[in-house]
Formats: sequence, C-alpha cells, structure tokens
Amino acid sequence: MNLKSIPSQRQMRFGEVIRSIISEFLIREDFFNTEIDMSTITVSFVKMSKDLRVASVYFMPLGG
Repeated sequence: MNLKSIPSQRQMRFGEVIRSIISEFLIREDFFNTEIDMSTITVSFVKMSKDLRVASVYFMPLGG
C-alpha cells in the first residue's frame, strides 16, 4: 500500500465530523428527497481530500 493513499489523522478526524453532521441532518430529516427513504440509509464513511476542500460521502442502504 502506498503511503500517499493512507489518510492523515486530520483527514480522518474531519471526515468523522462531516459524517456525524450529515447523519444528524438525515435523522432530523433536514434533507428532503421524496425518492429516497431516509430511514433506511446509513453514512458508511467520508473520504477527505488532502487539502480538506473536497469530501466524498459514501451512503449505503441499512443492512447492506
């Protein structure tokens, strides 16, 4: 595994903060989309860019 592909502690910490914020929005239903059942979605993880400007958020249905 290349050392450049391993996220830094800072990237992981910010990713967890963003993941928890998005999860809270989904719980409070601040995100509205009638095509998606929000009760069955989980935020699996967030991958941050090196400069922390871009976050890739990975969602998946509850239970896989």
